[in-house]
Amino acid sequence: MDPKDIVIFLEPTAQSDRRLDYALLLAKQWQAHLIATFVVPPLGIDPHAGFAIGTGITHMLEQYHQRTEEAVARARQHFEALTHHRSFTAEWRVSDEFEGEALMLHARHAALAIVGRPVRPDLGTVSRLNLATHLIFASGRPTLCLPDHWPAERQPRRIVMGWNGSREATRALSAAMPLLRTADAVHLVVVPDVLLRGLLGPNPGADITAHLARHGVKVSLDQCQGEDAGEVLLHRCRAVDADLLVMGAVGRSRISEFIFGGATHHILAKAELPILLSQ
Repeated sequence: MDPKDIVIFLEPTAQSDRRLDYALLLAKQWQAHLIATFVVPPLGIDPHAGFAIGTGITHMLEQYHQRTEEAVARARQHFEALTHHRSFTAEWRVSDEFEGEALMLHARHAALAIVGRPVRPDLGTVSRLNLATHLIFASGRPTLCLPDHWPAERQPRRIVMGWNGSREATRALSAAMPLLRTADAVHLVVVPDVLLRGLLGPNPGADITAHLARHGVKVSLDQCQGEDAGEVLLHRCRAVDADLLVMGAVGRSRISEFIFGGATHHILAKAELPILLSQ
């Protein structure tokens, strides 16, 4: 079944506009209800906020609220202009919450969440939404992570799917099924090791490949050697010029300390293509 609602998280950046264009094409393809959640940048990211004293605080707050209102109004006007004559329905929301369950609830009330690429603080300039993306990943809903430079018209035609037989990979496969069925080519990548061969038999990935083929997916099984599964997946994406990578995300259970490990961490740091993640 195609997703019937998509939530996209936006902020006042050019990258958000490109992200929105991508989401519009998906919503049209699936005739899905498109929800735009504009995440208001907090006052705390203003580098001058710590120097304000006395009446300067009042002036600073007034400027902040004015800038926020103008940014929200511009973004909403742009969103409504893009969706006004579309064949699908659309909805506008504003959120000034970044902690705990607040952002996750927006994702939990939709079939798919779309976000930008998460950025670690040590890798350069970040926004609060960049950092909060980890919470969205932990929402229990599939999340599509788009690189800032990715062109909207490059929709998923060539897909790489990472498979290790885990619960997370199974959830990711299920979430990606609407995309897998319409793709021109799906490469199911397995990195066989002793554990996988013990769990999946002498031909790891063969059973799930047959399952996908029964659903009409144009799938091929790629058994790739290597010790770093994340690097193997990225190498395969480059080799086939993939438009999308699908994989399960593994993280610690405590949301306040949510950190992806292993292949997931490596891929989020290095990937230059969209990634569909599910935990």
